[in-house]
Amino acid sequence: MNSATQHQSPQHKSLQLKSPQKIILIALTIGIIVLPFIGSLIRWGGLPPDFALLATTAADVPPFNLGVFIALSLVFLSICAFLLFPRHFGFTPPTEQAIEAIKNARKPAKLPIWLYIGSTLTLVFLVIMWGQFPALKQLTYYAFVPLWFGFILVLDGILHYRNSGKSLISSRPSLMIWSAFLSIFGWYYFEYLNFFVLRNWYYPDLYLISAPETYIVSALTFATIWPAVFVSYNLLLTFPKLSLRYSNGPKISLSPKAAAYTMLAGVIMCIATSVFYEALFWMLWLGPLLITCAALNRLSIWTPVSPITKGNWTPAIMIGLGTLCNSVPWESWNYWSSPNNPNFWKYNLPYIHEFLIFEMPVLGFSGYLFFGIECWVLFILFGKIIGINTDINLVNSQAHSIKGMH
Repeated sequence: MNSATQHQSPQHKSLQLKSPQKIILIALTIGIIVLPFIGSLIRWGGLPPDFALLATTAADVPPFNLGVFIALSLVFLSICAFLLFPRHFGFTPPTEQAIEAIKNARKPAKLPIWLYIGSTLTLVFLVIMWGQFPALKQLTYYAFVPLWFGFILVLDGILHYRNSGKSLISSRPSLMIWSAFLSIFGWYYFEYLNFFVLRNWYYPDLYLISAPETYIVSALTFATIWPAVFVSYNLLLTFPKLSLRYSNGPKISLSPKAAAYTMLAGVIMCIATSVFYEALFWMLWLGPLLITCAALNRLSIWTPVSPITKGNWTPAIMIGLGTLCNSVPWESWNYWSSPNNPNFWKYNLPYIHEFLIFEMPVLGFSGYLFFGIECWVLFILFGKIIGINTDINLVNSQAHSIKGMH
């Protein structure tokens, strides 16, 4: 990581990249698409079995293995310990003075109209989806989309209230629209990766509506993912005791040589995950993430891991926690939406597919922490290529403007 990028925010240089830099980013995008296919060529001699736009069937995977489960559980518990007890990992806790200063600088605003609209949409379509009313069966097929857009309106409305009248909808509406649009491409990229680990998740009820309509509805559903994550990230930052908790920790800076090795590790992961998908399925998110972060760092483009060079882990951790918070409504609403939701999904994970919370194996929830970072990094990558503002931070600059008070 380049320490010069520490105080940059994602909007910096968004419209200033030179053509060679954009060419590099386009090549990077092509690379993270092609690399898993190279692994598939090694393993399958071509595309993986049953390759399609969306997975609809489960593949045969190795059964539950207690040894693997225990090993990954230890990793999961280590992550939990890091998040719950940061002081034991080199973080300096914030002072009460710092926390109170931020609280006093932020005044509650009037509840916005879209919070009430979102609450109504969320409640109405939850009732329709969970009620499974025969008379509304056709409407139930499409309930997931307005349900999730309604929920985003609620989250953003709360953010607007807690953040002195500033939210993504009120302050950066174009960014919200772009994040929804690019979220479609981002999630279809993840669907693409899913086939190279032989379908860790799939949509058994996709047949409820016919193609191409099913892909349009799916795209609209996918459009809600990044906006929900980005709003949740900012909402968590309005709690200064939480956001400052990780702002003064260990400083980790990678030399150019170490950054090159990081990128190489990402390349190896992308290929190896396709070859040894049974054992390395959990690397699905890590390979592209390492490659993209290392490449953006090399171009001095800010990412949520850049501030770690100065000991500020807040962006990386808060985006992960924000995504993890979203996992609760995502997974619970999905669980109770079957059998009338075409976008209902199930998991099919090797070795750890036991102890389910809703449809998700309990260890699978740890993946949300890294998934959130990857969403943000891909948004920055895509945004730099097309030249848009990718700065989702509305609270962060306020929350860390008095870091010296620790």
